[in-house]
Amino acid sequence: MGKKKFRYNPSTLSFEPIEVSLLKKFANLAIQFVISLAVAVIVFFSYTFYFDTPKEKILKRENAEIELKFELLGKMLEESNVVLEEIQRRDNHTYRAIFDADTIPSTLRMGGMGGSSKYDHLRTFSSSDLLIDIATKLDQVTWKTYIQSKSFDEVIDLAKNKEKMILSVPAIQPVAVNEDTRITSYFGYRRDPFLRTQRYHQGMDFAGPKGIPVYATGNGRVVSASFSFFGYGNVVLIDHGFGYLTRYAHLNSIDVNKGDTVSRGQVIGTLGNSGRSTGPHLHYEVIYRNRTVDPMNYFNEMKPEEYEMMVRNANPIE
Repeated sequence: MGKKKFRYNPSTLSFEPIEVSLLKKFANLAIQFVISLAVAVIVFFSYTFYFDTPKEKILKRENAEIELKFELLGKMLEESNVVLEEIQRRDNHTYRAIFDADTIPSTLRMGGMGGSSKYDHLRTFSSSDLLIDIATKLDQVTWKTYIQSKSFDEVIDLAKNKEKMILSVPAIQPVAVNEDTRITSYFGYRRDPFLRTQRYHQGMDFAGPKGIPVYATGNGRVVSASFSFFGYGNVVLIDHGFGYLTRYAHLNSIDVNKGDTVSRGQVIGTLGNSGRSTGPHLHYEVIYRNRTVDPMNYFNEMKPEEYEMMVRNANPIE
């Protein structure tokens, strides 16, 4: 029971009890309750602001461990990326160079990463920057690994066909190496014998006696064998595969037909003076990936007797 309150009455010179109405008592209790509740709320939020609850401590510790693992994963991805870049360098400059294959451009190796909006769903997390960084690195490593795998598949195919490629690349002179033949024009700019001006010569000219044999410089298939009205005269075009074509122009005669399969050292015609020509000679071109290149870069050093033996042993491929 609460203590009674008294009030002094000067008229009676005595203390009289103060009567408090029920409503006022209820109001006083309500005010005390609200004040107590407000104090409790202030104390609670002050405590939770400055001090972690046991559950929050556990969650923060777990988050810290997860962030540490992500950081370690990021370092591992960076190390993997360094290793991949070294493999890419060797692939472009060693493995693919061995087989004269085109290098893979860096734009392709770095492609396939997606736009910046790809990681928008990660921006809602508290460690969004870390998560986006990890996701980006993972995508980069995944894409680079995919491209490198495709490149190795191609290199493996080239390695399996290495022997075929060696026999197909145009690697000998198209006429016999002896005192009867000589090179009269090289690849590059020269004075045109007809126009008397500097023009780009897309092949090499071999002068020699009319009617001497002209040989295929590598295994391949005859793409065309006919007379050209554009200056080549009697001309043979051979597809050696692996991006290589060879052209033999101004022939006196043609000894192969379109669609024939020929081997290195096989006679395909005879040296002549047909078409736009100032004298008996063979105009010889090497075309690689649709561009004429210097045939001199493909000639193997052979002794005359080695060349003659190769020619004697050359037979058409069945």
